[in-house]
Amino acid sequence: MPRQRKNVTCLRCGTINLRKKSKYCSLQCSKHVTKETAEKISKARTKYLKENPDKHVWKRLSKFKSEPCERVKKYLNDKGIKFIEEWNPLEFRQFSIDIAFPDIKLGIEVNGNQHYNSDGTLKEYYQKRHNLITESGWKLIELHYSSCFNEEFLANIISSWEQPDYSQYFEIKRIKQEQNKSKSEARGVKVKRKTDEKMIPKIHELLKSNINFGEFGWVKKAAVFLQVKEQKVNQFMKRYASDFYETNCFKRKTN
Repeated sequence: MPRQRKNVTCLRCGTINLRKKSKYCSLQCSKHVTKETAEKISKARTKYLKENPDKHVWKRLSKFKSEPCERVKKYLNDKGIKFIEEWNPLEFRQFSIDIAFPDIKLGIEVNGNQHYNSDGTLKEYYQKRHNLITESGWKLIELHYSSCFNEEFLANIISSWEQPDYSQYFEIKRIKQEQNKSKSEARGVKVKRKTDEKMIPKIHELLKSNINFGEFGWVKKAAVFLQVKEQKVNQFMKRYASDFYETNCFKRKTN
């Protein structure tokens, strides 16, 4: 005899449900967290990470390693320049600097494209983060990942410790994207033109054929005549013989 489920009152909304194990009637109720609860969880997590810094995701051995960042670290190590990885510069925020020199309050962040706007400026979150760190007395250099593979560039950065200007890099990137888009559109126009030259005469011959367009099955016959897939027949008829297609061709009714 199958085990009967008991009625359970949802702890969130109070409705009666027959769920065997859950204390909530739905996933929406079980996942709902109030603002007060979220703040408590956030404070508890912040306190835990302060007391156990080695448990933070930045400190885990399984943390994803960025190849550009690792390249900068290797360059510094090869030059005998000592640094600290994943350093938290602020006590009140759980930020982490990729490469840090805490004694002189200098940090290097290695960023991917997702950190930047199309004009090369930092996105709002990362700019606010940058400002909070620098306002506390730090100098933070933001490196685009593309710079990390150029040793001459890295040497210049280390000798001057100045923020590089990436506006030209992003401008060139934008121009290339527009050029590629134009080329793609041009290819599309060229392909359409070739299709038109090939199909228009065939469609004219098709309309003169003895195919009964008013009965079911005309699409299959037209596909054989045009030497195209059946899925393409309606598309070509709408494009090259739209009036004839709307008034004379059989169409399967759909609810």
